[in-house]
Amino acid sequence: MDELDKLIMDQLTEDARKSFRSIAIKAGKATDTVINHFNKLVEDGVIRGSTLVMNLDKIGYEGIAVFHLDSIHTENVNPDTILRKLIEMPNIIVATRTMGKHDLLALAVVHNLKHYGELGREISEIKGVMKMESSIWAVEEPIHPQYFII
Repeated sequence: MDELDKLIMDQLTEDARKSFRSIAIKAGKATDTVINHFNKLVEDGVIRGSTLVMNLDKIGYEGIAVFHLDSIHTENVNPDTILRKLIEMPNIIVATRTMGKHDLLALAVVHNLKHYGELGREISEIKGVMKMESSIWAVEEPIHPQYFII
């Protein structure tokens, strides 16, 4: 990976809709060169897609909730079965297995505190969820790709 690749990723992380032409001008390279580098990054699996960042408040959500889950490990229930259930839930925007204190992590968008409570109860009723910790924050602090510094 060279400096142009890093510049392409930085620019697209800042704005996934930024034109290849504007990146090329910033890099002092030809637009075709930037496009070729981008395509190679996609082909190599370095770039897997782009994302849309929405203003959650404007579409009716007041907060983002995080749920840390501990699971029971049996023959019929394990973190993967719980993870599949979480992924199917409409307000869950991120669900993943974790290493450390908890088995799973889920992020959800919530309309209000009542919805947060209802969602928490729904998650806690998933077969195999042994313990759950959660917290919530207002959407004034958005989740944005540029906050995930790699």
